[in-house]
Amino acid sequence: MRKFYNFETMFKSLKEELTEFLKESGIYYEVSGCGKGYHFEIKCNNEEVEKINNWLDDHTITEVA
Repeated sequence: MRKFYNFETMFKSLKEELTEFLKESGIYYEVSGCGKGYHFEIKCNNEEVEKINNWLDDHTITEVA
């Protein structure tokens, strides 16, 4: 069963890269402006969510305390 998941990103270059990744992966999405960044509404299954999360982990910087 597919569900909608929300992702937010703050940078235009990341938005463009994520959009390209979703197109290449055949994952349905909608994107809109969201305050300072962009809001992604992505319709996907749990396996695709894991794939997207892995992609985001590889393309974003995580602050370490």
